[in-house]
This record gives sequence, C-alpha cells and structure tokens, in this order.
Amino acid sequence: MSDISSNIFTILQSSYQPATQVSIPPGSKFAPVNAATFQGTWTGKDSNGKPVTLTISNIQGYRANVRLQTADGGLQTGRVYINTQGVFRIGDSQMTFTGSGKMTINTVITDATTGNQSMETDYVTLQGSSSSSSSSSSGSTSSGGILA
Repeated sequence: MSDISSNIFTILQSSYQPATQVSIPPGSKFAPVNAATFQGTWTGKDSNGKPVTLTISNIQGYRANVRLQTADGGLQTGRVYINTQGVFRIGDSQMTFTGSGKMTINTVITDATTGNQSMETDYVTLQGSSSSSSSSSSGSTSSGGILA
C-alpha cells in the first residue's frame, strides 16, 4: 500500500506547476527602495473627476503596505512588492512611479454586462511634495527611488 501512495505523490509532485504571481509584473527585479520617495499619501482625480487616494506606508526593503481608494473601485489594501522600475500592483491596478512626487495608476475596467475591458489611467501626486499635479503621461519611468 505504501508503494502505491508514494507513486501517486511522485506523479503529483512531478506534474505540479505553481500558479504565477499576478501581483508581480513579469521579469521584475527587486532592490530596497528609498522610503521617502514612495511613502505618504498620493492624491488625484480619475477620468470622471472623482477622487483617487493612494497611501503607501511601512516600507521595508522593497515591500510596502498600500491602500488604494477610488470612487468606482472602492477600497483595496495589501502588502506589495515595488520592483526596480518603481512599479507595483494591487487588485486590477498597476502603479508606476514616473518622477519626483508623480505616479501613474493604470486600472483594467471590466464592463459587467458585456465583459469588455478597457484601461483607465489616473495621475496622482505625493502630498507635501514640491511637484505639481499633471494630467499627461511622462512615457518613461525613473528609478530615482531605488537604492541599489
């Protein structure tokens, strides 16, 4: 009987494929980040003019606690990994650090009736930073907040 069970476990183990981590962008590399670059409250408005608030706290190395509040998506919280490009994900949203005090939030929106998906891009700024709010994308990411 033990031969049969060990054979079953051997077969199961050899064919096991772990699920991919959807919260981590493919090909990501990680290094400690400068907490002052990311930590704090980021605010902006979505495409409908409704408030978007992103709070980043408790940064340790490349991990951080994140709280994202949007009018349409509600409240999402979690512990995230910030990669060397200043990118992290929570739920259906991906945040990208685009420069000093600036971040872009890209969210996949799925229409409940048709199933069609679209991408919404929101721009937030770090409160208390000297940069001003912008509604245009910079097109590139800055790794100024990465300590390597």
